[in-house]
Amino acid sequence: MALDVALDIGTSRTRLATSQRGVLFDEPTMVAIDTNTGDVVELGHGALDLVGRTSRHVVVFRPFNQGATVDFDVTARLIAALFDRAGVSKLSRARVVMSVPSLATAIERRALRQAAIQAGAREVSLIEAPLAAAIGLGLPVQDPVGSAVVLMGAGASEAAVISLGGIVTGGARRLGGNDVDAAIAALLRLRLGVVVAPAVVETLKCSLGSALGRTAGLSSVVLARNVERGDLLEIEVSAELVNTAARDVLNSTMRMIQECLSDTPPDLSQDVSARGITLVGGQANLEDIADLSATASGVEVSVAHQADLVVIHGLTACLEEMASLHALFRSAER
Repeated sequence: MALDVALDIGTSRTRLATSQRGVLFDEPTMVAIDTNTGDVVELGHGALDLVGRTSRHVVVFRPFNQGATVDFDVTARLIAALFDRAGVSKLSRARVVMSVPSLATAIERRALRQAAIQAGAREVSLIEAPLAAAIGLGLPVQDPVGSAVVLMGAGASEAAVISLGGIVTGGARRLGGNDVDAAIAALLRLRLGVVVAPAVVETLKCSLGSALGRTAGLSSVVLARNVERGDLLEIEVSAELVNTAARDVLNSTMRMIQECLSDTPPDLSQDVSARGITLVGGQANLEDIADLSATASGVEVSVAHQADLVVIHGLTACLEEMASLHALFRSAER
């Protein structure tokens, strides 16, 4: 009997689930490979812990960037290791449902499908991430009603108005939470002359960041390395620095939402105005992001419960209704 698997590989995190056992893997999209043998040494949290601590023949890869595969072979090895972790063998004849960004090119979609097949999947169906998110939210995606979803990920942001089983209007940017992190790190180096670990940057963004700057006056003391002298020191980082760094990425995301809504047909625009917009994805957890989005769009905006898990929940729901949702998979195969 074929085993059905839902797989959501993102720039920052990867999630794997089955309809019978739920989410089995939810860890960073990282894989450590022994370049001498080609074997996977660690993946997920285990690979993250090896960053900066490995010998020269063990390399830690991030096979995804801005929602796209940047290394086909490493992606295939990552998926194979995920299947092994979940107890999925080639004998399982696994049918896989995978999310794909709406902005992914035909080549990127083909590469993702082929990576899963090389890893041992018998059949691979792709569904665009905003559609998967809408299904995960329980929205009436196959009804003639407009439903609006904004997916804010680490490597890409997507907005979509969905009706009758497809995306009617959409917008996307290859910008996300990782770009905010990079901007914070760059500003720390420019203003304070220090570099900090990526985990520290993420902590600063979560504790001090506000889409509307409402955390003004707050600060946090962290350990950093002086760029010129190379010594470690404690520095105080203000919320103003974090919010300034995030501004350009957030402004671009707001313009994306506005452009998506401006292209929406009038009847569906009325539905969106009445039903509101739902934010999903890890970046949707940024403080005050819903209020900023509501101000930019003129529509009521809410953040989904467990916003970072909505897509994998939608993919898991797809496993149970693969026959009725076949048209949604075909639309993502282009």
